[in-house]
Amino acid sequence: MLAFINKNLEDIRKMISLFYGPRYNRKELAECFHNWRKSVGRDPIEKDNIIFDGSRSQNSVFSKQWRWVMVQAVLWLIISFKFRFSPVINLMAFFTILNQFINNILIISKDKRQMFNTIITQEILSTKSFSLLLWETLDGLDSENNDSVNIDKMDYAPDCEWTDISLKLVHNKFDKSLPLIQINIGHESSELFHPSLLGLVNSSDIKKQNSSLMILKLFGRHNNFIFDGHNSQKKSIEKKIQALVKTIIIYFGDRDISPIVQNEITGSWDCFINIIDTTDSWYQIEKERDQDINNLLLEWVPLEDELERVDQAAESYKMKGYEW
Repeated sequence: MLAFINKNLEDIRKMISLFYGPRYNRKELAECFHNWRKSVGRDPIEKDNIIFDGSRSQNSVFSKQWRWVMVQAVLWLIISFKFRFSPVINLMAFFTILNQFINNILIISKDKRQMFNTIITQEILSTKSFSLLLWETLDGLDSENNDSVNIDKMDYAPDCEWTDISLKLVHNKFDKSLPLIQINIGHESSELFHPSLLGLVNSSDIKKQNSSLMILKLFGRHNNFIFDGHNSQKKSIEKKIQALVKTIIIYFGDRDISPIVQNEITGSWDCFINIIDTTDSWYQIEKERDQDINNLLLEWVPLEDELERVDQAAESYKMKGYEW
């Protein structure tokens, strides 16, 4: 019995929280959601708080119907004091107004949640963006001081064109994030070597990959790509790509053209070196992101609990009390 009472009190508290409390704009709600999404634990309590804050912050068109409930209540009080009605009539009037009051609250709550569901669905689907995936994947891979790993100038195969060179990324059984690398030029192949030999590791921890290695994995999946972001993000991505270009030139020597160039018209980044990623690293990243999007949609907008679209005209008619 006590558990039943506590559950009902909690439901009432949640219902009240949809109407009273701080309100946030869409930018603030989106920031809270993405901070939660990128957090390690993804606290379910924080998730519930975001849902309540987001639902409360929506302006439902049905909120305007409160005045009709108030008008009914005032009229009932005036008439009940001025005229003597039987207790049965007064009781019927009371329950009629109470029904309108409860119906109003439920409809507004559903509409607010539905509006927030639309917003959160758009935010979840926005994470499918390739540019956002690239930005979040590269974030934090480089050391804070952004120093590069010192590598020896090799001038490996200086007479070959960039298109004659292939870099093969091979599975490393000791560390999946750091694939072994093999250089292939024509029919000649080098031995497998650790990516640190090419400076493709974090300068503060050689057991961690840096953004240059991740970009190589990206080119192993896509021959070219376009990064859409604001100017500071584009400059940051360009800086990381130029760091990879510098590493390649140090090892293979300079050519008349850069190994990675950006198309001035389309803005697409193209790599002339053939990258063969047998580990399918970037494919796995894309696959994990798609799975995460599906899970987020099920958690935040579950289909079995999805609210039916509210017929605003019909509900407005009922909430004004015309049916009684």
